[in-house]
Amino acid sequence: MMKSKVTREEALELLKTYNKEPFHIQHGLTVEKVMRWYARELGYGDEEEYWGRT
Repeated sequence: MMKSKVTREEALELLKTYNKEPFHIQHGLTVEKVMRWYARELGYGDEEEYWGRT
């Protein structure tokens, strides 16, 4: 299993620090969901947390 040094909460704070427009924040959250879906779909479900935060 791959591990990230950044928690989801830290990643979200960074996203909000550097992106003030609601659209950009929503886009980042959408990309997170898509990356998690691809991880599961392509057989990397055990790494879903990692791919959701990177």
